[in-house]
Amino acid sequence: MSFVYAIIDKARKTMLKYGLVIPGDRVVVGVSGGPDSVCLLDILYLLRQELDIELVVAHIDHGLRPAEDLEETRFVASLAEARNLPFETEGVHLDPAGGSLENRARRARYRFFEEVRVRFSAQKIALGHQRNDQAETVLMRLLRGSGMGGLSGIAPVRDGKIIRPILELGRPEIKIYLRERGLHFKTDPTNREEKFLRNRIRSVLIPALEEYQPRVIDILAQTADILREDNHYLEVVSGEWLAKRAKVRRNDLVEISVKELLELPLALRKRIIRHCVNIIAEGLSGVSLRHITAVHQLAAGRKSQGTVRLPKGLVVARIYDRISFKKATTEKASDYLYILKKSGRFVLEEVSCTLSMEEMPRGKVSIREDDPWTACLDAQKIKYPLVLRNFRPGDRFVPLGMRGRKKVKDFFIDRKVPNSVRSRLPILLSGGEILWICGMMIDERVKVSTATEKVLKITFLGVPDFQGGEKGKKGETFLSGREHGLSGVEMAAGKRRSRKKRGL
Repeated sequence: MSFVYAIIDKARKTMLKYGLVIPGDRVVVGVSGGPDSVCLLDILYLLRQELDIELVVAHIDHGLRPAEDLEETRFVASLAEARNLPFETEGVHLDPAGGSLENRARRARYRFFEEVRVRFSAQKIALGHQRNDQAETVLMRLLRGSGMGGLSGIAPVRDGKIIRPILELGRPEIKIYLRERGLHFKTDPTNREEKFLRNRIRSVLIPALEEYQPRVIDILAQTADILREDNHYLEVVSGEWLAKRAKVRRNDLVEISVKELLELPLALRKRIIRHCVNIIAEGLSGVSLRHITAVHQLAAGRKSQGTVRLPKGLVVARIYDRISFKKATTEKASDYLYILKKSGRFVLEEVSCTLSMEEMPRGKVSIREDDPWTACLDAQKIKYPLVLRNFRPGDRFVPLGMRGRKKVKDFFIDRKVPNSVRSRLPILLSGGEILWICGMMIDERVKVSTATEKVLKITFLGVPDFQGGEKGKKGETFLSGREHGLSGVEMAAGKRRSRKKRGL
């Protein structure tokens, strides 16, 4: 029995090394009836008083082999009864959709074990993964092209509640333990079916590798341990960087600096990109190295603006010196056009604010110099009706202080105005000539001069919401605001339509 004590001691040391349980924990033990889970249950049962833990046995019937599954359920129930432990079981019918049979069965198991954990107010779920499983997992993920996280294999503890106390035991040790203890178990015939990748790795690939290196199982498991430690360190470093440098808005937008990202080593850059994707997509399912590389190329490339679309409806956009991660929207910005026949106040639905226009003698005009959303123009140089619309290709104006015309598109590029803002930013015109690129710059030809007698003061009440509340430098970024409920507001009846004119 000295071998049995050595195996128990090995499992005990694993549990202490990784802090898998603490005194007073209630542990749900997932038992399939196979050799690994029977060994796990027996070891935890023998250590329960020493570790001061309580056990609950849980078994799931996948319904794939009706006769064998029923026999396994009865067998596991007898194991629990012999040890006077609570027993929970459930029969499930796997969803025909949702990936491979292995993945669907795995999701069903974890869901059931979590339900039992909650039902019994347990702290942990113990599973019977062992050292050979670890080696097989590393090889399987290596063949699929996993990075450091995937090659870290099976973690001894996950999410603080899923624990694997016999992870450092090998399959031969478990077989000897069961024989020495006189324990019976059930053998799942599907474990020998080579249509499953893991089974082929177990029965074909590993024996072939053992011809070159007899200790391949231990070496692969050791490699997973090393990579897990390194991966944990990089996760901590990248997480701390994000906490300090990223702008996160209600988990629906993450924004980081291109310059700060590119200052980091390549390994950290890609890990940070993965973190950002994970925050918005709430998981990395379907996101591959190819996607992460595409985002990195967007950040490191020469183009100042661009987008990359990822699975789960995620859109990554570069807007000059920033990279943003957000869910795609199905809404498409519509063109809008208002006809302003006279001065007054007008509600602008497209930019969620109110426009006020007032004519007054030059001497009575007062304006805050730090307010980009108020403009004073020479009223004598302006003819009604005015037009307020968003940007159109080919727009030109004469920027304040200049003589020649400039393309509005080039002006936007110089000021690093994002494409998403360009499509919505209001532009005021008279007779087809631009008077004011609202929030940014007036036309030189309508500026107030010493000869001006009457001024048209134009103010946006409730600053247009272009960037979700991000406050920026005067005249270059766009503040957020809300529509003001003002008396005397003139509105055109009916709903807005793309490129539909409305007279106000």
